[in-house]
Amino acid sequence: MENLTIALRSIRKNKNRNLLTMLGIIIGIASVICILAVGDGFTQSITKSLGKDNASNKVTLSYTSSSDDANSKDGFTQGDASLLQDVPGVTSVKLSSYSDSTTGKLTYRNKKASTEITSIKDKTKVSSSKKNALISDTNSTNILLSNRMAKKLFGGDSAINKPVTIGQDVYTVSGTFGADEYDANVYMSKGTYNRIFNSQNSKNLAKLTLENGQNKKKVGKAALKKIKANGEFKHQGKYGIVDPTKSMKEFSKVLNSITYFVALVAGISLLIAGIGVMNVMYITVSERRNEIGIRRAFGATCNNIRNQFLTESIVLCVIGGILGIIIGYLAVLVINAFLPFKAVITIYSILLALIVSSAVGLLFGFIPSNKAAKSPLVGLLKEE
Repeated sequence: MENLTIALRSIRKNKNRNLLTMLGIIIGIASVICILAVGDGFTQSITKSLGKDNASNKVTLSYTSSSDDANSKDGFTQGDASLLQDVPGVTSVKLSSYSDSTTGKLTYRNKKASTEITSIKDKTKVSSSKKNALISDTNSTNILLSNRMAKKLFGGDSAINKPVTIGQDVYTVSGTFGADEYDANVYMSKGTYNRIFNSQNSKNLAKLTLENGQNKKKVGKAALKKIKANGEFKHQGKYGIVDPTKSMKEFSKVLNSITYFVALVAGISLLIAGIGVMNVMYITVSERRNEIGIRRAFGATCNNIRNQFLTESIVLCVIGGILGIIIGYLAVLVINAFLPFKAVITIYSILLALIVSSAVGLLFGFIPSNKAAKSPLVGLLKEE
């Protein structure tokens, strides 16, 4: 306690110099807090999204075709669904596909193009004024066309209200939108898409709803065993159980590794700050040689002197760490205004920041403190 009081008094006495010394610690800790908060927030956002498919009464079976033919229609059939429905503990079975889009050929006069077609959804990145009409009229024959596809079919002319043939049906372009390379180029109403295209996609997922209280793992294994033995396409591919928990763990592991690596790079600034702490502690020891001599003359041991300056170094860095945490917290509030997910500051990141700042003070304060402790008493008193 005595060393802590002396340390606080000394830091307060040279507050401007010490504040500049702490600046590196403050910036380094604030950077680490921000990086960990963004990484943790992103991880929580993704795992929460994946967790929606991991309800306690849901089991999903998958089918992977051994055929390389992209147009292969292997997968679950209605007969398979009936088989799975008979598994004890299963209340309903819904067949679906990994992909919610299909490939179609668009034709306008003598121009043709193949592209991905999908149904419009609330979260589709198209302006509300363009997508609301398709969402409300589920059987509309209007479509939205990407600017890239519109240019391909219509050149420099406007695509609005122009007819486009997809397969055997004619649709009207009601609007265009900007899309990147990996987005679908055609959006249509959900009802029209399901009626025309959904049946064309192979059903490679079987989503089982279980009775309340059923053992999810046990029922899943029984369903898998039954479909492996009796599935219509059992010889053309493999059946399996989709395990979102496993995917979430693997994803979190990779993401956490990336976050810690980036935080480690940001933490390099703490080493530079530590050199500043060492420098200021050397200056402090030189300025207080008289004080050291008097304390030694009144019976203070080398360890007492070493602990005094080591405490001062650690306190200096911990204060810098606390200020860094506060500034990092304020920075995260600003960052959250621009992110599509919420950055989260966790307890472990705060503890990590305090431990790291304490370690910097201990590591870089040891040599100056040791020098003060080993100063010969006679030499100190002669200077006095």
